[in-house]
Amino acid sequence: MGVARVVAFCAVALAAPFVFVPQASARESAGHDPCQALNRGESRYDPGAARHVVFAVAAAYGTTEVTVTECVRKGRSWRKVLGTPGHVGRNGYAEPGAKREGDGMSPTGSYSLTEAFGEGDPGTALPYRTLRDTGDCWGSTIGDERYNRYYRGTCLPADEDLSQIMKDGPYRQAVVIDYNRPPDSPIVQGNGSAIFMHVGAGPTAGCVSMARPELETVMGTLRPHDRIIMGTRQALFR
Repeated sequence: MGVARVVAFCAVALAAPFVFVPQASARESAGHDPCQALNRGESRYDPGAARHVVFAVAAAYGTTEVTVTECVRKGRSWRKVLGTPGHVGRNGYAEPGAKREGDGMSPTGSYSLTEAFGEGDPGTALPYRTLRDTGDCWGSTIGDERYNRYYRGTCLPADEDLSQIMKDGPYRQAVVIDYNRPPDSPIVQGNGSAIFMHVGAGPTAGCVSMARPELETVMGTLRPHDRIIMGTRQALFR
């Protein structure tokens, strides 16, 4: 996610104030089972035709810690297949519809997962792009026609240099979250870009990060148009 004169990579949380939330709140969120909530009809977001749904749930606005849970549909019911700690934007989640470029927040909502990228295919059924040593970019420059799109060439200063971030670690594996982009919606300039699930162990500039083994496990189960549902517990569940 880029802003003018400041390269605010999704993979790296830049220095900015954030609201401290006690560890007890994170534990409380971890005790909630989103898969059972789907079974009880308590999710505010419909999983649609997805066979796998990944939840990234925070205890409250302002916290960067989330519980990542993967649910698989078996017949008419959902069951949990993975649970792991993760992180989101350095300023936590934005309220629904409020995400903007460079705000250090992760978007709230339900988004399809249709492609992935990194240093080598871990065995996912998602279309996978193997990044090169240089020249793989993702647009975050407001007003540019490549905004929130992959492109190959010389990365603009405010855009994400995927190749370099792969070398640094976070984008050794990543899944594209279709926030503010097709097939979920048209791209709106300034509403936020480059929202991914990727490797990491701390707050991001808007993405969802988790340990590489768990991310690759999730990637191994995903099919095009599976979904991620992300936000605070209050925003996601009735």
